[in-house]
Amino acid sequence: MSSFDADVIIVGGGLSGLSAGITAVKEGLNVILLERGEYSGAKNVSGGRMYIHALQKLIPDALERAPLERPITKETFEIYCGEKKKLVFSFEEKEKRNSYSVLRAKFDRWLASEAENLGLLISYSTLVLNAYRENDGITLETNRGTLRAPLIIDASGVTSIVFRSLGLRNFTPDKWMLGVKEIVKSDVNLKEDEGEVRTIVNLIQGVKGGGFVYTNKDTLSVGMAVTFDSLPKSEVPAKDLVEAFRERLGIQGEVLEYSAHAIPYFGFKNLPPIYDKNVIAVGDSAGFLINDGFTIRGMDLAIGSGMIAGLAAKKIVDLKDFTKTDIYYQMLKESFVLKHLELAYSRFSLINRPETLNVYPEVLCNVLSDMFTVGEERKTLIEDALLRLKEKGISLTQAIKDMISAVK
Repeated sequence: MSSFDADVIIVGGGLSGLSAGITAVKEGLNVILLERGEYSGAKNVSGGRMYIHALQKLIPDALERAPLERPITKETFEIYCGEKKKLVFSFEEKEKRNSYSVLRAKFDRWLASEAENLGLLISYSTLVLNAYRENDGITLETNRGTLRAPLIIDASGVTSIVFRSLGLRNFTPDKWMLGVKEIVKSDVNLKEDEGEVRTIVNLIQGVKGGGFVYTNKDTLSVGMAVTFDSLPKSEVPAKDLVEAFRERLGIQGEVLEYSAHAIPYFGFKNLPPIYDKNVIAVGDSAGFLINDGFTIRGMDLAIGSGMIAGLAAKKIVDLKDFTKTDIYYQMLKESFVLKHLELAYSRFSLINRPETLNVYPEVLCNVLSDMFTVGEERKTLIEDALLRLKEKGISLTQAIKDMISAVK
């Protein structure tokens, strides 16, 4: 392997790339990680919630040392049904420590320092411009010269520069989301060991997606994630989305940070190719994001897929056969990553139908309004619900089928 610069080169220093690097270095591989930002986290955008089970496998004492913000102990859902009606419901579990709010610029820098302490070589401010096959390996053209390796882990995000350069990606606007986020200075009125996530739907009309507000120690993460193909129908221009969202919620405070980023939105049955000869994809590059109506997850999938990629890289290098990247896929199938993506697909599909987040909430709001309104005439709950569904062209059979899909 003297003609190669490393056993493995990882493109991207976010959660998936760093997790792959940490794991591969622990396995004894010679690894180089290329990060386009001045530091890890400089180019990362996330809603700011991390489910910590994968992190604890990667770094067992992470809860004691990582720069986490607040444990999420309260879930609030707000669904708007026009200008004057909305549904609000919450669930609270004060002792829960399953997920935390995080600030990615801070967290990713910490994780990168952990990786470097283990011996991972990270080249910052290194932008990969192109990738091509050459002499049984992959050559990467960067702004700082060329590098070669027999195995490349693409952790470059949804744009997947390596897979795209090799002709392994075709992008359509319905498979991408625009994520926009502000960090707002705020006096968070919660105890130090409590945190809240607000998930908000239909506040901005026309777009397919929703918004969020996460509580950090002394700031709020406020943002939206909407599909690219719905942006032309939005009542608010894309550049003003998060500002309009924040203002309608009445959130005030100094905006400390603004960021925008593309997010994958494939769903299990629409995942793009995630491995090929000499290359494997992890995290956003592989399209790993779950939206099942209850949780929107990407960070634990990024860490999990990165760890599996690091372990698979060791097996592939030991075999000295870099066509055997299906090893990675087989390991993914046995992991929570693909199992959870498959489990969430029926709800993912339901959420993507127009009536799910528009018609059904309106029907429910109207039924509740009728139930709380007293006049001379009054219908039973079932009569009113059937009438409201009929007004929207939805049969009882279809509504029952959708309810079953929602609880699968």
